[in-house]
Amino acid sequence: MTAHQRLVEHLAEGLLDKEDHAHAARCPACRALLAAEGPDVFGAEAEAALLDAARRELKRRAMPWWLPAVLVGLGNGLLAAAAVFILQAGNWQASAARHGLLLTAGIWLAVLATLGALFALAPRRQWVWAVYGLAAGAPPLVLLSVGGRLSAEPLLAGAHCLTTCVSLSALPLLAGAWVLTRVAYSPMRALAVGLGSAGVGLLVLQLHCDGAMAHVLTFHLLPWAALGVLAIALRRVLPTRSYAP
Repeated sequence: MTAHQRLVEHLAEGLLDKEDHAHAARCPACRALLAAEGPDVFGAEAEAALLDAARRELKRRAMPWWLPAVLVGLGNGLLAAAAVFILQAGNWQASAARHGLLLTAGIWLAVLATLGALFALAPRRQWVWAVYGLAAGAPPLVLLSVGGRLSAEPLLAGAHCLTTCVSLSALPLLAGAWVLTRVAYSPMRALAVGLGSAGVGLLVLQLHCDGAMAHVLTFHLLPWAALGVLAIALRRVLPTRSYAP
């Protein structure tokens, strides 16, 4: 359902809301429709404006769904690679954990941060469950690969990891939420996009920080989960440009 169809249905049912009025402010056809009064609400002027808008939409080539999804995933990967290069992957040399566990966790998080965005935005909702599967496997792998070299430091001394996770995940989170405005609002999709986007910060910290288990749980995993939930609220306040499922 497009924004035009939604407005017409709500107008006929007397259920116009803020999103309908916001769309009408941008759309001449729907603005003319709302301006009409009385029994001529679907009069000649409004009908001509609606037909003109329909013709323009039919002429406009629709962007394939996968293109913005691929761009978001690629951007997440490039941002993670740049952050690892700048902060350095010190955990690989310093950690007491087995390198096999570190490598497995790193690859898992890289897939979540890149392909997770593509899966979360796919038309078929089965792919969204694949993101949840990747997200469910992330905490156990991260905790199993904890080396704990910094276990002697006070817990709050590592609070900078929280700011690192949030700052690195902010742009991917905004990009993912913006792409979601191309489809109808879905908390399920928004959470999947949020967990994948926040995986950028979690991946960088996994390769950079060798904190103890309590530190990793508090300043790595909890912020990651909180950012995933925040994506639901962020997508809710953004305008919907299409109501496709």
